[in-house]
Amino acid sequence: MTVAELTKQLTAELPEKIKKLLAKQPMNPVELADELDVSPSKIDRAVRDLQKRGTLIALRPDGRYDAKHIAPERGDATHTLKDRGDGWQVFGITTDNHMCNRHSRLDVVNHLYDVFADEGVKTVYNCGNWIDGEARFNKQELLVFGMDNQLDYFIQNFPQRKGITTHYIAGDDHEGWYAQRECINIGRHAELMAQAAGRRDLVYLGYGEADVKLQIGDQSAVMRVMHPGGGSAYALSYAPQKIVEAFQGGEKPDVLLIGHYHKFDYCYPREVHIVSCGTTCDQTLFMRKKKLAAHVGGCVVKFKQDPKDGHIERFTVEWIPFYDRGYYESRFE
Repeated sequence: MTVAELTKQLTAELPEKIKKLLAKQPMNPVELADELDVSPSKIDRAVRDLQKRGTLIALRPDGRYDAKHIAPERGDATHTLKDRGDGWQVFGITTDNHMCNRHSRLDVVNHLYDVFADEGVKTVYNCGNWIDGEARFNKQELLVFGMDNQLDYFIQNFPQRKGITTHYIAGDDHEGWYAQRECINIGRHAELMAQAAGRRDLVYLGYGEADVKLQIGDQSAVMRVMHPGGGSAYALSYAPQKIVEAFQGGEKPDVLLIGHYHKFDYCYPREVHIVSCGTTCDQTLFMRKKKLAAHVGGCVVKFKQDPKDGHIERFTVEWIPFYDRGYYESRFE
């Protein structure tokens, strides 16, 4: 190996070595340089490269880089959803796809995107858990192992339709397990990998939740896309109601889209339109043990805003369910 080849190899390995060191404890550039026998300037360049690729590293006030105590950012965006021609604004919802789990329903999510295209949908929202991640209790149900391998599978298999953009958040579980273990902004990393593969239709909103400002003229309403935690309650609307009741004064959205529970429901506590958005994954072993049903399907939402103040004056949710029992019985034969 020539000197130039060796230098190139060491430069390529440097970011991963830095990640491993910072995963143990915060360190300043000089400490990292001494540990890895390189110059501090190379450390700074490698850290910037890691940050561009979604690794969670921040410079603390004491001058040390920290990758242990940094959380991915909560997101915000402004979207203007154009009238589709009949006076209604429209968007689609698919969530909790759990791709890479053998119970994930690629047929369902593909059919939903066909419905979205037929309905004139240009914007789809996803409330998280688009991949299954890896934990002790799900490994026997996985088709694909490894973070980048699961993201590759997601990028290659998640539906793509002309003119439709999917805006997604990352959950704090499943794909979020990688964020916690690998010190990586998993949603941003997925977006960058999708762009490298030529896909610009997958757009990351934020970690855990994101507020989307639904703009009409100079006015707007707020829609929160959220992946909460905890288990399902005895009543479908109980957890969504408690979430809205817990919002602090002044931060209540007009619309709330919720993933995580694998249930479909619509309710209206505290004048908030809440949609629990279902799943495109059949009941897993974990769900069966916990006596949790899976509502398999997705949603088309139509709404109208008052242009004078932006408030939601009409709101309708169409649930698109799937019940193919014969498919369930034969799929693993």
